[in-house]
Amino acid sequence: MDTNSNLVTMRNPLHFFRDLLQQPLRISAWVLFLMLINMASLAFWNKPLAQLVFITFMVSAMMMMALYARFGFTGILGLGHILWIPLLAWLLTHLPATDGAFRIYLLALSLTIGISLVLDIIDVWKFWPRKALCHEAQGCARVTPGNPGVVESGKNPDA
Repeated sequence: MDTNSNLVTMRNPLHFFRDLLQQPLRISAWVLFLMLINMASLAFWNKPLAQLVFITFMVSAMMMMALYARFGFTGILGLGHILWIPLLAWLLTHLPATDGAFRIYLLALSLTIGISLVLDIIDVWKFWPRKALCHEAQGCARVTPGNPGVVESGKNPDA
């Protein structure tokens, strides 16, 4: 019996961006846009709401790096945005008290976060059955980076 089959393969989180660039252009562009719109909160740093956006973005980024290190570039990365659910609620409840450029920014950010959360829910939902099939196939738990449908054992959990 192979004792190494139960070991968890961890990836270097710094390879996230390398693997991101190997994704289809629509995914790479979307992730870049998400990063830019969240970092734009720095332009409004004097506002506590902008600070909350940036801090939530940084914590979410760390969570995504941890998920990437464990699972690779798969649909589970959507869980890294779990903090965006309460953030979006907070933004929407405080939006009426804002005005000007900050209000426009928060509207754009809220719309972007809302779209991202819908996509994340779909990705995470699709990930779980694949993971369960991999566990049933024994030895199929290591998903290849950049191609979540292909596994190292050669068995395709989507087939």
